[in-house]
Amino acid sequence: MPITRRHVLATSLATAAVLSTAPSLALAQAYPSKPIRIIVPYPAGGATDVATRLLAPRLQDELKQNVIVENKPGASGNLGMQDLVRSQADGHTLLMSLTGMLSINPATFSKAGFTAADVVPIARVSLAPLMLVVPADSPWKTMGDLVAAGKAAGKGGLPYGSTGPGGLSHLASELINGHANGHYTHVPYKGGAPLAQALMTSEVKWGLLGTADARGFIQGGKLKAIGQLRASRSELWPDVATLTEQGYKGGVDFDVWFGLVAPAKTPPAVVQLLNQKVAQIVTEPDFRKRLNELGGVSMTSGNTVEAFNEVLQRELAVLPKTAKDLGLQLD
Repeated sequence: MPITRRHVLATSLATAAVLSTAPSLALAQAYPSKPIRIIVPYPAGGATDVATRLLAPRLQDELKQNVIVENKPGASGNLGMQDLVRSQADGHTLLMSLTGMLSINPATFSKAGFTAADVVPIARVSLAPLMLVVPADSPWKTMGDLVAAGKAAGKGGLPYGSTGPGGLSHLASELINGHANGHYTHVPYKGGAPLAQALMTSEVKWGLLGTADARGFIQGGKLKAIGQLRASRSELWPDVATLTEQGYKGGVDFDVWFGLVAPAKTPPAVVQLLNQKVAQIVTEPDFRKRLNELGGVSMTSGNTVEAFNEVLQRELAVLPKTAKDLGLQLD
């Protein structure tokens, strides 16, 4: 068969494609060539830190390389994320991010120092829904009851609590308020424990708490759950209806997730290798059991880079606008 210009061009393009991927493949084959650092952008002992330290030794076993967890708290996680995006994009520096960090922080801090485009998602490690909780003696049993009370409230409205201004608990509450079209007054607290205490004393009438903060109080009968912010029920809360089930859709089904991210230019082959390792580890029975004890669950399927990115894009489509509408500026 005669060699035509078209054949030459096709061969050249194919060769170029192979050569362009060669550096990435070579790096992936050599990876990891030194210890891996996982940045936790919050203090030691918190839920993000605990989940990271649960993952690290298993990832070390799988990759045959030391995995070091480094806490770098400050500025609502911004300092740790800034460290990540300044690091070499070779897969040896990762960060354990969580819901809202990449979507809320750049919208509420003028000097956050990063955007979601500066990172690439790897895999999610833990999922747990936000729980809409009320005092144990509250007459409200459903989201409908809360909405009716909000609409009936007069000037000043009903006080609700969040774990801090500008956080997921605050912004998701405002999404709920948009559906309720009632009168609520925001009362920010410094974390889940102070909010739980305020709810138990009826200082505020409702609030959103993460599963880790809420579970013991709900199981002990000190707080009452009237909904979970999830499209479908979590295995952690099989008997609690979601807000979506109760007819309140559109931006109110955010899991609290912890997930590994890397600098944006990390080679795709390295990202895929890390994804495969993490997705495997989090399905292991021992890992799932220990994670459940901490108030989280892991994905047993569909834990892909693409699925993680879809979650991030959905947050980016909803949460920055909510922050802007509230006029939130935290620096």
